Amino acid sequence: MFRKRVSFSSHAPDLPLLGVVLGLLVFGLLLVYDSSAPTAGESPFHYLVLQCVWVLVGLGVFFFFYQLDYHWWKRLSFPLFLLAIGLLGLVLLPTPLSSEIRGSSRWLTIPVSLPLLGESLSFQPSELAKLALILYLAALLSGKKAARFLPFLVVTGIPATLIFLEPDFGTTIMTFSLGALVFFFAGGSLALILPLGLAVVGGVLALAWLDPVRVRRLTAFLNPEADPFGSGYQILQLLIALGSGGMLGLGVGQSRQKYDFIPAIQTDAIFAIIGEEFGFVGAVLVVGLFAFLIYRGFRIAQAAPDDFGRIVAAGITSWVALQTLMNLGAVTGLMPLKGISLPLISYGGSGLVVSLAALGILLNISRHTVEKRSLRLKRRRS
Repeated sequence: MFRKRVSFSSHAPDLPLLGVVLGLLVFGLLLVYDSSAPTAGESPFHYLVLQCVWVLVGLGVFFFFYQLDYHWWKRLSFPLFLLAIGLLGLVLLPTPLSSEIRGSSRWLTIPVSLPLLGESLSFQPSELAKLALILYLAALLSGKKAARFLPFLVVTGIPATLIFLEPDFGTTIMTFSLGALVFFFAGGSLALILPLGLAVVGGVLALAWLDPVRVRRLTAFLNPEADPFGSGYQILQLLIALGSGGMLGLGVGQSRQKYDFIPAIQTDAIFAIIGEEFGFVGAVLVVGLFAFLIYRGFRIAQAAPDDFGRIVAAGITSWVALQTLMNLGAVTGLMPLKGISLPLISYGGSGLVVSLAALGILLNISRHTVEKRSLRLKRRRS
């Protein structure tokens, strides 16, 4: 779109974007408490307190990144990418920091109890890898007359392969999809992306098919009634929750499925609580808020003053869009359950903080966007 950087003074940020981000965060705190209180143990506020800590940390990162000129990330993108790759590799090594949960090694844990959290600090490197991939690919491909396929393939393939080895098939597909979208926004050809995408998805599914447990998870969404107390249990309970809400919902706090029918409902399955307590109307409003956030993000990308800003803004917005679609698809039974959280709403630390960091960068880009009138004048002069 813009092949040369255009110098314009900064202006006010995109306030509608800021408003919807803060609104979703507040709504997320309500839902985390609502969904987790019955199964939180001694204190019904356990998960709410933890989430409040992460929201405060995330907001600090968000506003710091908002103040930092986004052009700095062009210089910092490669060190950040190396850090993300190093942490992904560390996850796979048998060290005191790496931990295996349900057959997957996805987390790094600092074995020190933190006073505010009351538990050890855990971090998921794949979350940082998504942001690092967007920034480094944007720096690598911006300003080029044609996006280079080999750099995209290598830079995207390294983190995607390491995440696949954890194994985390859902995040692997998301990471590759993000890289492909950044390549496309940088001018890459769909004729190269589509065949490669089909090959990657096919390869991931073929390897997953070798594990009987993962086969049951992948196929349960097609016919969950075939194993209602096994692989199809969670999907059926999610659909019961969504269906119970009807048009207007059961009311705030009135969910029945949160009483241990759906495991860890405050994380990946939190949208089911929205459907049950707020009904179809509430669910559509929440989806509408995400759609509005995505719309504002792509508007920022369209008006960014240079290639790097445009690609980064489009990449971050695509990340939010992809993660939202994958979460909603899993909760509604349209996709296999993949452990993908709902941005800004689901309970979680590293995912929330990194997402807010990315949105802080997006908000900073919005301060430098070029007004349509200025664009017309610039084009006439050139």
